[in-house]
Amino acid sequence: MKVKIYIITLVFVFCGCNNQTIETDFKKPIIDTLQSALVNKQSQQIYIKDKSLYNKRFIEGILEFKEPIKLIENYILLEQDTIYFPEDIPLQKEILFQGKRGYKSFVLDLVRTNITTLNYNFRLFDDNNRKVLINKSGYAILGSMFFLASETDTDDKTGEEYLSNEYWDKSPSCSFAIRIGEKDDNGKLRAKVKLSFKNDTSKNIELNDNPTLRIILP
Repeated sequence: MKVKIYIITLVFVFCGCNNQTIETDFKKPIIDTLQSALVNKQSQQIYIKDKSLYNKRFIEGILEFKEPIKLIENYILLEQDTIYFPEDIPLQKEILFQGKRGYKSFVLDLVRTNITTLNYNFRLFDDNNRKVLINKSGYAILGSMFFLASETDTDDKTGEEYLSNEYWDKSPSCSFAIRIGEKDDNGKLRAKVKLSFKNDTSKNIELNDNPTLRIILP
């Protein structure tokens, strides 16, 4: 009798182990299939012909877009719409903006290194003391969702509102925004800057704190 009970117990244990193995082996292919499906769905929704044309941070932002989209050189295909990347700043050509408010002079040098990236050098001068208050340089990246809506700025001389595209350079200590706007009535390209420091807010520059910068070079 004890032998029979022992044999029955072994059978139940063996079956239980087999069921657990089968269940585990059964779940794994399903998980792998779901993950592959998600990857395939994303690859079908987002097509980028040449990733080298865009900044890595720009592409990371595009991957969060929830609708089918194609990036083909200097334009985007979104459903039936063709949207061109901003080309106001020519590739590999130095552009200089300047503006003045009170005793402060704002100078912004730009070179567009690829379709989405601006190499910049921004300086704020105190004309009275003849010294540099801020000197910041780096790379600013076009907002990944720029095609959904443009920013709106106001020309401090004419009061006119105009559309602009925003480029960002973000770090843990500060963030710097460059907004490149439409040309004024004299054909001068316009720009605005915004600078925010995490630990020294006295150096912050809000959009309303700086004049409309106008292109002077070339």
